[in-house]
Amino acid sequence: MRYTVHWTAPSGPSAEPHALGARAAERAMTFASMGASDVYVETNDGRVFRAPAQMAALVQYAQTADADQI
Repeated sequence: MRYTVHWTAPSGPSAEPHALGARAAERAMTFASMGASDVYVETNDGRVFRAPAQMAALVQYAQTADADQI
């Protein structure tokens, strides 16, 4: 599965692709803790997980979705 981390920094919106949900959640938490706004992870099937509140749900979702990639 593909995951895209989205965030908004003072310089503008950015995005970063990841192959594993756990890694995407880790990066989203990093951006959120650094003060970025509107931080979320979007899956290639259209699900959206907002950081930091929904990162545990993303990791749980990714355990099943990424099982064949680990």
